[in-house]
Amino acid sequence: MKKLIYGMGLLLLASCASQEVTVSIPASETVEVEAPDFTHYQAYIKNKSMKDLEVKVMDENTEEFRSGFGLGMKGKADIYISEGGKLMLSNPHDKDISVKVEFEERGAPEAYAMDPDESVTFTLRNNGAQSIPLIIPGVMNPNLSPMSNSGVDLAYGQEIIFKEKGKKYVLLVVDDNIEDGEVLDVGALIKEKKKELGI
Repeated sequence: MKKLIYGMGLLLLASCASQEVTVSIPASETVEVEAPDFTHYQAYIKNKSMKDLEVKVMDENTEEFRSGFGLGMKGKADIYISEGGKLMLSNPHDKDISVKVEFEERGAPEAYAMDPDESVTFTLRNNGAQSIPLIIPGVMNPNLSPMSNSGVDLAYGQEIIFKEKGKKYVLLVVDDNIEDGEVLDVGALIKEKKKELGI
């Protein structure tokens, strides 16, 4: 897949104060969305199209995958980008799609300050027909699209939270029981947790 890099000449921030851009992603392309001059920041993403897209954070030096998720049509989500990361948006469809991205400067969370040996890379899988919104405090708030995978690299002790009728519940806490490369069925985990909590 061809990659387009939107430099400041092509993708302009309205102003330093607004910290917001609207991105048009061509069919079957991946674009890098350049942020303001922030070391660590949160990107709030709104999919303005009726098509899903892929959101990824890659290391700007090694091109290694850091985190990501699928974002459904008209979906909203946010993701944290730490130092040395870059935001990539992919359009797997045969028509252009439009996305709005707003940036907010943040500090470095504990999850990224920890030793890399104290983290694990795994996949959150949505096997259902409905989107599943999750909250990963200090990292990202992914909205898992139906029948999609979202890769994450999280520190031990990191919570993953789900909502039920407006209330937040801890789905799981990342620990060494999760194996590197493991695929977790989020829908099944939520069903099990709701039964455990009696909700």
